[in-house]
Amino acid sequence: MTVPLKFDHAVHRVDKPEQIPAELAAWGLHAVNGGKHEHLGTYNALTYFGLNYIEWFGISDFDRLPPNRATEPYGLVSTLAEDDYAYGLSRIAASTDRIDELAQQLAASGLEVTGPNDYSRRRPDGRLVEWKLLFAGKPGGGLPLPFFIQWNDADDARRAELTANGTIGAHPAGDVRLEYVAFAVRDLEQSAGNWTDWLGLEAGEPVYNERWRGQSRTLRLGDVSLVFVQPDEEGPAREFLDRRGERPFAIGLDGAAGLGGERFEEFQGARYQLK
Repeated sequence: MTVPLKFDHAVHRVDKPEQIPAELAAWGLHAVNGGKHEHLGTYNALTYFGLNYIEWFGISDFDRLPPNRATEPYGLVSTLAEDDYAYGLSRIAASTDRIDELAQQLAASGLEVTGPNDYSRRRPDGRLVEWKLLFAGKPGGGLPLPFFIQWNDADDARRAELTANGTIGAHPAGDVRLEYVAFAVRDLEQSAGNWTDWLGLEAGEPVYNERWRGQSRTLRLGDVSLVFVQPDEEGPAREFLDRRGERPFAIGLDGAAGLGGERFEEFQGARYQLK
């Protein structure tokens, strides 16, 4: 039996995370400055939808980044480096409370595994936030797997604290939830098959996706849909695949009734649908 997973967050590499709260206010979204990953030379801003969130990820000191992929195979910073630190969506994270068991499961599936290892960042209020991370993959590129996180605090305790300190807050646009993340892929069946086999996710039947102009399959990760798209004509997914390769390229946010109707935002290398 596979270890159960939930969607945790999506990582969007941006220029200046400290500007994100003001920029997203124009969308009717609540965001806060997150803190610094002092050992990496990186920092972030955060937008929460319940316990799902978007991490707006920036570089404060390139000299402190890991020098090469060997230090953290299949890690987030390695993916960012492969992308030349381009702005846009990079990876998603899945959460678990059985990360050691998950490491064994992934290794038994033939994947190369790094971790679990301990990580932390210091919030603006001085509190140290701690977690464990696990990375896994296979040589040859393609769509990176999620990286895996186990928070030191239980979900209820995290939600209560994040609400009390204002990190989780009401969105002026409405009761917004993170509905989907869309991924551009070259081989739909292979990519969906890998994630169903290795992670135990279920995939829907292939359908033609009019919005992204290609064949697609939808996988479920907790309460978030993962939409894999193999583009077969010109459009946003094809343009992204040609430019960035197999990566997430769009996020859908549902419940933004205060905006007065559906809208799309192109923002630092990614597309956001608000409805």
